[in-house]
Amino acid sequence: MSAPIRIGTPRFLNTWPLTHGLDGRGDVTLRRRLPSALAPMLKGGEVVAALAPSIDYFRLAAAHGERDRPGGAARFVALPVAAIGSRGTVGSVRLFGFAEPGDLRRVVLDPASHTSNVLAQIVLARRWGGRTHFVMPDDDAGSTRRPPDAEVVIGDRALVARRPRAKWVLDLGEEWERLVHLPFVYAFWVARADGPLEALVALLSAARDSGLAAREELAARAARDLGIPAETAARYLAEQIRYAFGADEQRGLDAFYRMAVDEGLAPEGVRLQVTRAGGGKAP
Repeated sequence: MSAPIRIGTPRFLNTWPLTHGLDGRGDVTLRRRLPSALAPMLKGGEVVAALAPSIDYFRLAAAHGERDRPGGAARFVALPVAAIGSRGTVGSVRLFGFAEPGDLRRVVLDPASHTSNVLAQIVLARRWGGRTHFVMPDDDAGSTRRPPDAEVVIGDRALVARRPRAKWVLDLGEEWERLVHLPFVYAFWVARADGPLEALVALLSAARDSGLAAREELAARAARDLGIPAETAARYLAEQIRYAFGADEQRGLDAFYRMAVDEGLAPEGVRLQVTRAGGGKAP
């Protein structure tokens, strides 16, 4: 009997439609972690595929020499199955501001995130400029300075977050739409190139199709298990999160990568490599 296929996924509501039915299967081991933990799991072989943060794909590829090598052997590839994305308001990636926009000096990032933190830095640089210092909560602990000027919050807690002191709130999906007029891709399926690619595409495509059909049921479950109002969860899964990974999404991903390079937040010279294994197509 072959070993189960090891798959990593963020432990957020927006992933539920893409991993529907995988829990409890004998041929799959599903490991739910924070998004920031998934790239190291891929790199170390702890999983053969993961719904990985977009920025981590480019960092992983660069770390293994996959920089503009036409025909070169990739170590990590994108699967043509699905992504976690948005086109406009997303709800779960928010920036709370406690100082006036022109006075932002210290912004606390979300330790669960890589892609959304980079997105926040891009948005702030292009919208207001200035010299903003970005820190993680642990780095900011015990600071004797004044409270942070802004805070990035992602995931399920962002859907219901309240910050009474906030003077303004930005939805970073909406801000990206204003900047680029293309979808934003927060995460997509990435696999080790030496993994069972055809089996992964078939397995994850079936899970996606099952999960997209069950979004109403999943929203009700989110209300019971996560305390997210059912109406909020239903709107989030059906309207705010986009699961396609087609040409527009890949153009948006390329735009994000190029901006991240411009800001010194990603290595240069990496190209997205999408496997043709299995012939899978994102919805």
